Amino acid sequence: MPDFWEQVEALDSHVDAHTQVDMFIDARRLVERSTRWLIRARQRSIDIAATVAQFAPGAALLASSLPELLDVEDRRAWEARKSTLDRAGVPPELAARVAGMPSVFAVLDIAEVADATGRGLEAVASVYFRLGGRLQLDWLRDRIAELPRANRWQALARSALRDDLFSLHRALAQEVLRGAGGAPGAGANAEAEIDAWTRANAAAVERSRSMLSDIRATRIFDLTTLPVALREVRNLLQDAAEIS
Repeated sequence: MPDFWEQVEALDSHVDAHTQVDMFIDARRLVERSTRWLIRARQRSIDIAATVAQFAPGAALLASSLPELLDVEDRRAWEARKSTLDRAGVPPELAARVAGMPSVFAVLDIAEVADATGRGLEAVASVYFRLGGRLQLDWLRDRIAELPRANRWQALARSALRDDLFSLHRALAQEVLRGAGGAPGAGANAEAEIDAWTRANAAAVERSRSMLSDIRATRIFDLTTLPVALREVRNLLQDAAEIS
C-alpha cells in the first residue's frame, strides 16, 4: 500500500480530488477485507514472512491476469471502473490496479484452494471466477454489498453475510476442482470442469438456481431474503459434498 498511496498522492493537481479519495477508499476496503480474512484464518498467530510468501505469487499472477480471468459481469465492472479512471486522467497502469482491487481480494481464497487441491493458481482462479457467474454467487455478493449499514448492527450483519458467501464460494470451487481429479494438469478448461460438476450435481444445482431466481423475482433484497439465498447455497455445497 505505501507504493500505491505515493502514486495516488503524486496525482495532486493532475486529477480531481474526489477521484483520489475514491481510489484511497478502494485501497482501504481491500486492506480491511484482507485483514479480516487473515485474522479469521490465522486465529492463533500470523507469521508475516510466511504469509507473504504464501500469497504473493498468487496476488502477482491474479493482478497481471485481470480482467481476462474474470467472468462476464465482473469483467464489465472492471472495464467500467478503469474507463472512469482513464477519463479522470489516472495513468493506465494505476487505473487498472484500482479497477482490479475488488477481484484481487479473492487471491486469498484462491491460494488456499490451490494448496488444498494441488492445482495451479491460474486453473483455480479460472474455476473460481467462472463458478461465481454460473451459480449466481456474484449477483448475490453484489446484493449483499448494497445492504444498508447505517448503524453498527447493520454493518456487522452485512459483513457476516459477505464473509459467509466468500467461504461458500471457496468451498464450492474446491469441490469442483476435486471432482476433476485433483491432478495439477487435470481439466485445464474451467468451463468443462464446471459443466462436469454441474451434471454430477444437477438436482442440487437446479434447486439452488430456482431459489435464487425466486428471490431475484421478488426484487426484495434485505436481511430476510438474502440469508435464505445463502442457506440455499450452503445446501448446494452440502449436497455436492455428499455426492462426491
